Amino acid sequence: MSFAIILVSLFAVLHLPPLRRRPALASPRDRAAVAAGLFFIGAGVMHFVMPRWYAAMIPPQLPAPTFWVILSGVAEVAGGVGLLLPRTRRLSALGLIVLLVAILPANIHEARANTTAHVLPLPDLYFWLRIPFQLVYVAWVAWAGGPWRAGGRARVVAHG
Repeated sequence: MSFAIILVSLFAVLHLPPLRRRPALASPRDRAAVAAGLFFIGAGVMHFVMPRWYAAMIPPQLPAPTFWVILSGVAEVAGGVGLLLPRTRRLSALGLIVLLVAILPANIHEARANTTAHVLPLPDLYFWLRIPFQLVYVAWVAWAGGPWRAGGRARVVAHG
């Protein structure tokens, strides 16, 4: 949930008049993509700053938790950078959606584990609220990155 506040705050800042006049931030969808890009870059970097915290979220059935922490951190940073660039935005959005679905079991595992063992020093409710917020992030990335843009028909260019 705290991550959602960061994402919405970035989006709001990008709506400030001096920023939204920039060509790369011209539309709300562009601003949403850039906000999500910055958000995922930051979230990915946190995997390297606090690897033990993220390793505690890896289900015990998966070997080598550090590998999964690094892999998901790299994927988040790469996806975030891709959202910043219009040419790679759609592919990056698709990759981030796959990543968000893939890490859902880790979030469910962490919610269960923290409820019983208090693995991480955060309230239990925090971990349970993260699960529905995965859907919010998926929806945000799908809209901003546009792998399925509504009304996105190809233009026909007449040659005369």
